[in-house]
Amino acid sequence: MVRLAFGGIALLLASVMASPTLSMNSTEFELGLEERQTGMGYTDYVFVHFVGQGNGGEQIYFQVSSNNNPGTGWVQANGGQPKLRSTVGTRGVRDPSLIRSARDPNIVWLIATDLCTYCNGGNYDTENGSKSIVIWESRNGMRTWSGPRLAQISPSNAGMTWAPDAVWDPARGQYMVTWTCNLKGQGWFIMRSYTSDFVSFSTAERFLSGAGMDVTIWRNPQSGVYYRISKNGPNELIEQATAPSLCTNCWTVTKNRIGNGVIPKGEGPLLFPDNQYSNVWHLWIDDYSRGLGYVPFDTSNMGAADWVRAPSWYQMPQRARHGYVMGITAAERANILSG
Repeated sequence: MVRLAFGGIALLLASVMASPTLSMNSTEFELGLEERQTGMGYTDYVFVHFVGQGNGGEQIYFQVSSNNNPGTGWVQANGGQPKLRSTVGTRGVRDPSLIRSARDPNIVWLIATDLCTYCNGGNYDTENGSKSIVIWESRNGMRTWSGPRLAQISPSNAGMTWAPDAVWDPARGQYMVTWTCNLKGQGWFIMRSYTSDFVSFSTAERFLSGAGMDVTIWRNPQSGVYYRISKNGPNELIEQATAPSLCTNCWTVTKNRIGNGVIPKGEGPLLFPDNQYSNVWHLWIDDYSRGLGYVPFDTSNMGAADWVRAPSWYQMPQRARHGYVMGITAAERANILSG
């Protein structure tokens, strides 16, 4: 996901939006689109997710917000039925992420875990699971999608390929895809691979050890600081860490046990910037052990990981498990609801 936030190259963005063919170097163009992730031009949010282990639960569901406040209600697309269904691999999908192209905002990829526990008697199969992720692609503002298709990204000794996610790496000019993987006989790691088009991927390599699972990473384009959120640390809660680059051994834990006192355990954390206020971030944590779905937290101090439970009036999407939230335009909202 382009996933870059914080404050200020509005003049550049205005130029990009006014003239799509404007000539500029690739770094300027990418930063212009990254700035849009803070909400410039966005009127709403989209939330993609699965709903559970039951029949039809491990497919892709879409919901859209009612406005630019993610706490004032959500509308289920496709009458609350799956909008995207997997017909490949295990024929089930979980943990979807959305990636908006750093070069063309109309292009969006959706990647997801290839896993159907319902089809496998409730077995999560961390020893002989899929080595692939499932991918859909939209080139018209999420009006239609091509796919699904499989992409094998895990090595031959992988036991599973869970919770894929991606972040734009400006140093390489590619997307770094990450996922949770059991390398049989070696342990659990966060793996990574690079891609430019979500068709061809570099050879998988170990990225992080001891970072837990369900990793999501965002970058601050002004400071260059990377933020990592994952299920890790004491009490099976959420951890936040920072790093100056997408390195393997330079991460510093800012805070762990995020959610403590509100939920007993958490997983599938999703992180997204506010569409209106560049210093505000939202963190949703799946209260999975009690089956209560996502619980919302907010902060205006991302660097300190000062997360506070969202106010009681906050209206969360219903029937939602591990997924992803992204800012969208009014036209994209209409596209999502039209299908």
